[in-house]
Amino acid sequence: MNSELIPLMVVLPMAAAVLLNLLHGRRLALTAAVAALGFIFILLPFTVAYGAHYFGGWTRDGATGLAVGIIYMFGAHQRLLIVFLALVAYFAAIAHVNSGGRVSGVYLGFLMLGLGTCTAVLLTDDLFNLYVFLEITLISQTALVVSTGTEGAWKAAVKYLIIANVAGNCLLLGIALLLSLVGSLNIADMQSYVAANGTTVLKSPVFLLSCALITLAWSYASGLFPFHNIKAEMYSQARPHAAGLMQVQTKFILVAVGLVMLRLFGGVPHLRTVVLYVAMGAMVFGVIMALRQDNYQHMLSYHAISQAGYVAAGLSIGTPAAVAAGIFHALNNALYKTALFIGSECVQRRGRTGEFRLLGGLMQTMPVVAILVLIAKLAISGVPPFNGFQSKFMLMVSAFDAGLPEVTVIMLLVSVLTFISMMKAYHMVFLRPPEAPVEPGEAVPYSYTITLIVLVGLCVVLGFYPQIALGYIQEVALRTGLGWT
Repeated sequence: MNSELIPLMVVLPMAAAVLLNLLHGRRLALTAAVAALGFIFILLPFTVAYGAHYFGGWTRDGATGLAVGIIYMFGAHQRLLIVFLALVAYFAAIAHVNSGGRVSGVYLGFLMLGLGTCTAVLLTDDLFNLYVFLEITLISQTALVVSTGTEGAWKAAVKYLIIANVAGNCLLLGIALLLSLVGSLNIADMQSYVAANGTTVLKSPVFLLSCALITLAWSYASGLFPFHNIKAEMYSQARPHAAGLMQVQTKFILVAVGLVMLRLFGGVPHLRTVVLYVAMGAMVFGVIMALRQDNYQHMLSYHAISQAGYVAAGLSIGTPAAVAAGIFHALNNALYKTALFIGSECVQRRGRTGEFRLLGGLMQTMPVVAILVLIAKLAISGVPPFNGFQSKFMLMVSAFDAGLPEVTVIMLLVSVLTFISMMKAYHMVFLRPPEAPVEPGEAVPYSYTITLIVLVGLCVVLGFYPQIALGYIQEVALRTGLGWT
């Protein structure tokens, strides 16, 4: 079925980026535009029919039967991912509009640009198209970090771009090698080629080199070990609401490219074992580094890396149950991790700093925010009955059922360390009395509290009714999942 409206989910956010740039300096116009566009982008995926969109000029070669042109595929799991992505982008834009400073149309434009390009990564069934939009997403993230204007932000951005240049070229070379084998950039064609050639292609040096290059690029774009420090530094230097959106984009890119890798390289010997070790490295190093931090946002940044490890672990285990759990955890992470970053922004506004040693007693000045943040901390720690418990439990069970009890133990230990880190930070920020009297900072805008209520409310709903999300995910998990080898 050719669903003509599918490209709107990419085109409209990118057009909105241009519009918001043109409205730069006009606060009321920008505020009204953000409010209207946010609702449109959240509702749009529900109005688009499932199916494929064949762009103009698309055809199949008469001699080879290979696709020539770009295809976007839209299914149930993509609908849910895009809705969550749009929701977080909307809340990030609202946070900027109500931040109290100058409202920048350029900054809002980069938020919308990232929304559109990340959506394209989720939809495209063409590897080169995926590469192009992935690169633009990373550039938009860099712009959001640089916009803070601090020395640390510039250093983080430069390091990020240097490594991104290498990783991007690895991805492009890997795509070129696949193109030389298959004769098409269409992912479905590549999957058919791999299935038709069986063990022969799995012994091809060209195919194996392509696999290695794409896996390396995927690890970097996903912020996994050994690139975790670079991504965490980016999150720590951005404005908290932007960091919340960036880490959601990263998790969803991890899922989108990870599903492509399962389709193309699922049969490569030992690949999923290697990726599983990378995922475990991200989980362990992320949580250990989080425990060492003295700054609230820096701590949350490393926890974002640790949570990416859970998602990657589900995809690398590769069974349908594990794939479903991994995607579900990415969705859950989008909710509670964004809530924690927004809560961090509330703390920085009210306490005038993010340094633990200078904070304390904020429960008295913003009790509602403190309670909502506590729920988000329990959710990320995997405490029942919240959504983080549901997806982590599914991941642990799927790892055990795949004959990997040691992975289950590591996941459990990382969850315990996450709980310890989160409760320590909560005590230092909200419960303990400050070491010295501190002049109260700015009041927290109502929009921030409403954002937290919505995000935390969804954490509770999915904790009690996980099937709401799993119903969207199960089909792609069954289609993509493999047996553990």
